Amino acid sequence: MSEIYDRQKIQDDIQKNDVILDAFSKIVSGKSNYRTVIEKKKIPLRCRKCALSLDSDRPPKFCPECGTKVWVKPVKCPKCSKGLFAEDKFCQECGENLEAPPLA
Repeated sequence: MSEIYDRQKIQDDIQKNDVILDAFSKIVSGKSNYRTVIEKKKIPLRCRKCALSLDSDRPPKFCPECGTKVWVKPVKCPKCSKGLFAEDKFCQECGENLEAPPLA
């Protein structure tokens, strides 16, 4: 669960960094001190069993509807710590399976 919080914190820190904002704004608009709004992509989170929509900002450990343990796809490989893409099913470095464990 902390991986989502870590990713969100990094995104927030980047968006609040004045040097990055100035550089990005100058690239986009061609003007200095022009502030653009950077939208954060929300990560949709649903229960794997009952498909209940869950709060992705503060995901619960268990689904409040059916009690199934909530599984969040990792952003780093749990085995080798290599960064991952959202669509990866296996780690490209070590081959670790990144799919959700089967429901009991």
